[in-house]
Amino acid sequence: MVATRQRRASAKLLSTRERIEREAITILSEKGYDAASMREIAEASGVSKPVVYYYFKSKEKLCHHLISAGLEEFRRLQREVCSEGSNDSAGDLLEQIVRMVQARFDFCRDNLEFMRFIYALNFGPDRKKIDYDFHGFGDEMSEMLTSLMRRASEAGLIRKGKEEAAAHYLRGIVSAYVMPYMDGHEEFPPGLARTIVTDMVSGLGT
Repeated sequence: MVATRQRRASAKLLSTRERIEREAITILSEKGYDAASMREIAEASGVSKPVVYYYFKSKEKLCHHLISAGLEEFRRLQREVCSEGSNDSAGDLLEQIVRMVQARFDFCRDNLEFMRFIYALNFGPDRKKIDYDFHGFGDEMSEMLTSLMRRASEAGLIRKGKEEAAAHYLRGIVSAYVMPYMDGHEEFPPGLARTIVTDMVSGLGT
């Protein structure tokens, strides 16, 4: 009976924490780091301000947690796709790259407020106020993508020496579609990931 009460209490606490995280992301994405307040986050979450501070000791720690958790999920999804399979045929690698690009679009669609928050923070003046290694994360994602392009090169999918160019192209073109999507102007067209990858192969292929 005690164990049951403890499980129910834990579930309630988890639900409260998740609600705080969700509302915090929304408010931070709309107002930015400086303008958002813990009071607003508490009100939107339906809890008192001391409850928010129970879970997160400061606004900076709350933001750091949101960033770390969200980017870790993105990292996990990209690693999962990039480590798939051991058959490095050109056809298999083409499909793997398509899945990698699609995973980026899916993450953006499923975590729209988080993506708006990250872009605003990463490219705005508030970036220096959060102790998170955005540069290191970006380097890790670049290396992961470039490594996949090296495998594509070995398979004859793209020309030798064009691995970094292919990685830069994919990052740039994905961002070019993500930005207007986050702004509410465009949806991701069906088959977009495949179109992007086949266009890349047409331009940089052997």
